[in-house]
Amino acid sequence: MRRMTILAVVLVLATSVAWAGETKPFHILLVNDDGIDAPGLEALAAVLHADPAYRVTVVAPTDHQSGKGSALTYTGEIAVRPHGLIGGAKACSVDATPATTARIGLAFLLVDDPPDLVVSGINKGENVGRIAWYSGTVGAAREAVLAGSTAVAFSLQLNWADPQPDFEDAARWAKPVVDNLRLQPLPKGVYLNVNIPKDPASITGYRLCRQGMEPPQVAGFDLKREHDGVRYLKSRWAPATGNGAGSDTAALHRGWVTLTPLSLDATAYRALPQISLPAALQAAGQ
Repeated sequence: MRRMTILAVVLVLATSVAWAGETKPFHILLVNDDGIDAPGLEALAAVLHADPAYRVTVVAPTDHQSGKGSALTYTGEIAVRPHGLIGGAKACSVDATPATTARIGLAFLLVDDPPDLVVSGINKGENVGRIAWYSGTVGAAREAVLAGSTAVAFSLQLNWADPQPDFEDAARWAKPVVDNLRLQPLPKGVYLNVNIPKDPASITGYRLCRQGMEPPQVAGFDLKREHDGVRYLKSRWAPATGNGAGSDTAALHRGWVTLTPLSLDATAYRALPQISLPAALQAAGQ
């Protein structure tokens, strides 16, 4: 029997009590970056749809869109197609990046039926540390918050030796987080980045973490061939080691489900007192 931590049990019990006398389902817009047919999307849709407290609408990219970050699709027409049920939930596919897909769900498809929460994932592969800046899964959640919604992104650490990650078990660890966000919404302008260890059966528990800023072990390009003056490169990359104390990267490697609140405001406030304008610029502003 797989272990469920005390925190998870508390979250589930608290949610059940809070919803004992309520009938209106909590509306979730479910998006991702792995595409409409991704198993992580289906697993999360299924576990949420199975709970009568939720109503789920799936709006996902037509194709795989990993690594797109906050990129937008804004030139030409964007096709939006009805799709069969996913995990029992109604679904549409969109020929666009994850961020644009989330925006279309909010500003077009659900403009008259806004969701209470935008959920992105479950991504195939972790999005801890600096990777979160490039992730389409996190980018979709970020775009939702930019649009004024509340959002959370889920990713499953990838075991490269296992071609079939256990998304169903990962979804069971994701749901208590969604349950808690239903009871305690995030502050305005904040979104949550959640990463689940690759072996859900041996998870230690849940932990709030800072975003790891340690550089990757490898980040470069190899020259593979050259023809008629054109050089063809291959990206070479390996994640950070996870040695940063208190970081999501370190906690994930130690078996924790990591919860990292991220902010839309990227202002370096600590640097403001240390930066002074040259006299010429001060004079120009007078």
